[in-house]
Amino acid sequence: MNYNNYPYSIFNQSSLLNYGQQNNSSLQQHQAEQQKNILEMRKAIRDYCEAARKVSPEYQQMAIDQCLQEIVIQASKI
Repeated sequence: MNYNNYPYSIFNQSSLLNYGQQNNSSLQQHQAEQQKNILEMRKAIRDYCEAARKVSPEYQQMAIDQCLQEIVIQASKI
């Protein structure tokens, strides 16, 4: 009987090490993607605040209404 074939190969130490390294690599990639997403969210908030400061007082209510409308639209997509 050949024990180098599946399902016996799952107990091969080098196979287990390779699986662990691949799993670790995937986790690191996922963490990097999530950190990038968080930075994009932070930048979007900063951009929003900078744009809000530029709105003239007579247009602030219109800006708030439109921003709230967009929040409702985005919330409905979740």
